Parts: sequence; structure tokens; C-alpha cells
Amino acid sequence: MNGTRQHRLSIVLSGGVAIIALGIAATAFPVRAAADATDDYPIPHRMIITTCTAEQILAATRDFEPIYYQRYIIDKHNKPPEVQQAAIDSAHYFYSLSPQDRRAYSEQMATHFADQMTLAWPNWAKVFFNNKGVAAKETDNCANYPPDVPSVWDG
Repeated sequence: MNGTRQHRLSIVLSGGVAIIALGIAATAFPVRAAADATDDYPIPHRMIITTCTAEQILAATRDFEPIYYQRYIIDKHNKPPEVQQAAIDSAHYFYSLSPQDRRAYSEQMATHFADQMTLAWPNWAKVFFNNKGVAAKETDNCANYPPDVPSVWDG
């Protein structure tokens, strides 16, 4: 083998060894899914403690994170009517819970993917359980909207 080919082979083998080592390390030291220091797992803490309704959060999403709102509404309308209604009912149920019960419910959702709602529409709660930045905009502004305007579900 000439020097260039041998050097390339060495780089490839070194990369392969590194990948195998990372795989072994990941198996030997698994990362545990748990609440982080800010208590934002599995959903942002702001969604746990908000006093807003699902409709107020949707209205704030529509006005402050319109891309997330549009994606959610399009996805919702691609589901059968009974699944759409179940998503609305599930959101109402979630926001009717106490903060402690919301935390427990969200942890249950994050670890058990076999509930009927998630099976019917895996992203049914995405707009509510979104990343911290989106949740911050939603919860910073949701109280400025009326609590019971069902038309926000229609898009």
C-alpha cells in the first residue's frame, strides 16, 4: 500500500474504533430521563404552573408563534373528527389539573406512549408541551386572551 492509502485506512479505522467506544460507553453509562434542574422535563415548568386555559394558550401561540400554531392546526385537521375532539378534551383535562397533577400526568405521558390519544395522534399536545422558548411566549401572553374562545381550535 502506498502512504496515502495507508493513512486513509488508518483514519477510517480510528473513526470506527471511536464510534464503537462511544457505543460501549452509552451502553455502560445510560442517561436517565429525569427532571432537569429547572424542572422543565418532560414539559416546560411554565405549562405546569400556568393559570391559562388551553384556548388562551392556543390564542397566544397563534399570535406569538404562528408557525407552530399553523402546523398544529393543519395536523389537527388531518385527523378524524373524534380524534380532534379527543385532543381538545385532553387539553381541557390537563389544564383542569393542579400543578402537581399536571407534573405527574406529563411524566406519565413521557414514559407511556400507549395511551389512546397518543396512539391516535402522537403530536396531539405538541403545541402545549413545546420547547421552553415557545412555552415562554405562550405563557407570557396567554392571560391577555379570553379563557373560553373555542374558535382558536379551528385555525
